[in-house]
Amino acid sequence: MLHELITRDTIVLKEEVRNWKEAIQYASEPLLKKGWIEPEYVKAMIHIIETLGPYVVLTPHVAIAHARPDAGVNRLSMSLLRLKKSVSFGRGQEVHLIIILAAIDQKLHLHALSDLSQLLSEEKNIERLIHTEKIEEIEELIHQYSRKKCN
Repeated sequence: MLHELITRDTIVLKEEVRNWKEAIQYASEPLLKKGWIEPEYVKAMIHIIETLGPYVVLTPHVAIAHARPDAGVNRLSMSLLRLKKSVSFGRGQEVHLIIILAAIDQKLHLHALSDLSQLLSEEKNIERLIHTEKIEEIEELIHQYSRKKCN
């Protein structure tokens, strides 16, 4: 479930970054520190975006970066970087929330991704995530949403 993947340990709050590549790197740090992804996975995500463009920007203000599991994923995991000042992913795509998805296969992550998509489909949730000052508030929103999903 989503609340088991995006936790206090995998959430990063930052004011701003210089560019989208730096955003991907900061968003990946919690997963790198835990050994759940390898540095090659970060490079692969950046390379894919350089090659294909900002396709990872799925909704205004939100990017979900990922690469193939064989690019360096050791464990199904996710992390979230919240930026106060948006970063441009190009083509007018301004992003405040960067989520790293590290999948180990083609199926296991689908439930969490579905929950995340539903959470982000409500603009009020995106606004709340962008404007929060505390990791605990993000964690609580995810937990509240997860409980709502389970009922």
